[in-house]
Amino acid sequence: MPKHMSKTLAAEIAGRTVEVTNTANRAMALAATLRRHGFDAGSANDAPVGDRAELQAWLQAAFASKG
Repeated sequence: MPKHMSKTLAAEIAGRTVEVTNTANRAMALAATLRRHGFDAGSANDAPVGDRAELQAWLQAAFASKG
């Protein structure tokens, strides 16, 4: 069963991801964070890592409860 990501966790992950100075490394940082929290990191390369609000919305949609 896929894990559900809370709004709070999505906000925290988005904030920490966009703080990574080198934009080329943001997707890698996002993938590592997702794995640490037990989420599938496979789609991290498709995430909008340039904008905090967009990334937060993407995280919530990508890891929404499907049941």
